[in-house]
Amino acid sequence: MNREWAFVMLTCFFELCWILGFSIATELWQWGIIVFLIVVDFTFLTNACKTIPTGTVYAIFSGVGAIGATAIDMLLFGKEIKLIQLFFVALIIIGVIQLKRADS
Repeated sequence: MNREWAFVMLTCFFELCWILGFSIATELWQWGIIVFLIVVDFTFLTNACKTIPTGTVYAIFSGVGAIGATAIDMLLFGKEIKLIQLFFVALIIIGVIQLKRADS
């Protein structure tokens, strides 16, 4: 795996961190950490876009965010997810995989 794809993975990881933070932050200092995570996240996003097509990076970034937010809601907060939602999450996963394959 090359460095740019490592940036994509890091931006996805940090995106999930600040998405989770939105759900649990209550204090000002916690919001400060979230802002810091967003800045770090977009730094990795910017670095990934230097060589990988921006559309590909952003599709993966937003897809992982949508899938991750759904998983966080289900696993950590016990929210009920409908079958139709899982169907569309599966479509996002298929799309992200195909974008990665198309870039290779």
